[in-house]
This record gives sequence, C-alpha cells and structure tokens, in this order.
Amino acid sequence: MDLAPFKAIRPKPQHMQAWVNRQIDDYFEYLTEEIDFISLIQPGVGKSEEIRTRLKSYQKQNLLVTNAEPSLYLLQIQDDDVQTLGFIGCADTSLLVNKTIRPHEDVKKDQIKHFKEYIQNTQLNAEPVMLCHPPNKELEYISYLFTNTKPFFSFERECIQYRLWRMNHPNLITRVNNALRSIDKLYIADGHHRSFSSLSYAKEDQSKNQFMVMVLPHQQIEIGSFCRMFKTLKDLRTDHFIAQLSTSFTVEKLSPHKPPSNAFEFCMYIGGSWFRLTSNRSKTATSTLSRVPTTIIYEDIAKPLLDIQDLQYDKQLCYYNYDRSGQQMKAAVDEGAFIFGFEHHPIPFSDIISSVDECDLLPKKSTNIKPKPLLGMLIFDFLSQ
Repeated sequence: MDLAPFKAIRPKPQHMQAWVNRQIDDYFEYLTEEIDFISLIQPGVGKSEEIRTRLKSYQKQNLLVTNAEPSLYLLQIQDDDVQTLGFIGCADTSLLVNKTIRPHEDVKKDQIKHFKEYIQNTQLNAEPVMLCHPPNKELEYISYLFTNTKPFFSFERECIQYRLWRMNHPNLITRVNNALRSIDKLYIADGHHRSFSSLSYAKEDQSKNQFMVMVLPHQQIEIGSFCRMFKTLKDLRTDHFIAQLSTSFTVEKLSPHKPPSNAFEFCMYIGGSWFRLTSNRSKTATSTLSRVPTTIIYEDIAKPLLDIQDLQYDKQLCYYNYDRSGQQMKAAVDEGAFIFGFEHHPIPFSDIISSVDECDLLPKKSTNIKPKPLLGMLIFDFLSQ
C-alpha cells in the first residue's frame, strides 16, 4: 500500500495540549467557554453540518492552522514502559475492496450510514483508523531516525506522553511507502465503521477516495476485551440457568473474583456470586473462530439459552470495556442494571489474523485496542487537499 501525505489541520504546537485535553470518551459536559476539539464537534449538540462553520471560525481566529505542504506524520505514544510508534497518512479506499486492508469484525449497516452522512456533512476525518502489520525493519529504522530528533510537538495527557514528527521531504515519503509496499496485508485494529463508511462515501463520490490511517506493527498494540453484560435470563431461574451452563462448561463457584487465564475460561457474576466457566470445546479445533472466546459465549450461551440471535441489535446484550472489570461488573449487576455479566480472556493478534485469513469475522466487540491516537490531534480535510 501507499500512505498518501496530506495537509493536516491542527492547532499550533503550543496549543496542542489544550486542544486535545477533553476527549469524547471521558468528557462530562459541554462547556461553551472551552475552545478545544470537543467544542468543535459538540457531541450530542446541533447538526454535523455546523461543524464546518465552527472550523472556519477557528481557522479565521488562527486557533487552527493548515500545513502548507502535504506531509506524513510519525506519532509516538509512551505509556509507562510500553511504546507505540505509527505513521499517519491517508489510505485509498480501494485497498478495502482488494483486501490489502482487512477487517476482523463485522459492521452495522445503520452505523455505516450514519458515519457516511457525517463525512458528507463535515468533509473531515478527525481520528485515524489503526492498521496493523507484521514487524518491518525498514519502518523501524525510519522511526528510529525520527525519534532521535526533536519532535514537532510533545505533551503529556493523563500520564501518557505523546510526540509527533512531521515528514514532508519527498525522499522520506518515498522511503516509507517503499517499505509499506513490501507488506501484502494490513489488518484493521480499530475503526471498522469509519473505514467502511469512507468506502461507502467513495462509491458515491470517486474524488473522495481516501481516509486517514495510522499504520503500526501489531506487537505494539495492547488487545483488551469487552465484558458481555446481559439484561435477561428469559424465563429461567438463576439456578436453572447455571445448571444448563453445565452442558457446555465446567462450572465452579469462585471466591474471590479471578480473571480468566485463557481463551476457554470465563468469569461470570450472577446472583451475588462469582463463577468460573471452563468450556468443553476442543482446544485443537480446526477453525480459529470456534476457539475464540466471544464466539463461545454467543454460540454456547447467548443463542441457545437466551435466544439472542442478533449480536448487533439485541438490546438485552451490552458491551463494556471496564478498567476494573471485577469491581465494575459486580457493581452493575448489584445495582440492577444487568442480571449477569461475563468476562473473557483477551484474543491474541495471532487468532485475529488466522480468523481473517480463514475468511471469518469475529463477533461484535471482540477486541478493545490500546493505545489510541487522540481525536482531533490531526484533522484530514477533504476540501484542502
């Protein structure tokens, strides 16, 4: 693949920390006096078309600037001893069609439609899709050269260090792309709906055939899991439900909570007690998908026992990425928000690759990828390229 340089809209380096200080996942309320990325997009307030108007206002006030030259970027995210390095640029949507870029999770049609309308109205990408690839010595060496120079900007947010380098020299851009062309497949780590909404938009307007991506080696990402939280037992009593689980699992009562130690082990909280479930499935099954914990939960619990047929839309099933899964699962059930919940072991990237290469997609919310680039750090504007 080629990574296309673009003229990023961004705050000035001295204003970057204030611009990205609030993010969608952790802001509590919209404050009109704040001028930052959240104030630009105003989640839950107004129409997406109005974002374009606010963008022009911020540019007129010189709060946001546009790079004069198309550039690629190298982003370093340092969280304790874990370092992530990725190149940011634009990918062609045709790479999704020819399967150079491959998804590992299914997408919802209504969400694709919603995101496509957002792109049409704003003409902006403010969050890069994360694409993973095997280790590449040349890309590692180029990254090494840059990380030994002064970054374009550097700041800390919530104890995580961010550094960004800009590269606009044609020889460097060519060198990065020559290395990327030696990689025959990349996998979407985060951003499935954003990827395919961009593809949907490109089918309507062929001049808008790019989307912003961050390309990085898969060993630099951390794969977490989403807890499955259920609002129903159908007509089953708790003891009957646990008894029925015994047909597909070895069920043991736990005290205290202990997280799952492998893909075939699950932790369940129900009726004020913790249970460990160990799947009876064969650990040597040919299909990778059949060994994935989220598949086991769906095929052996949600579908046969609770009649949950559609993982995308059934409102009796919710997904949460809890920081303290044991405490938060217990609290959610004890407070009555859910009847019970499951915690599963994170899915290794090797299983993700195997499932995709076997032409299988993982169930919804199978992976939670960390770390992620901050929203609004760099903005790709379709109209300024």
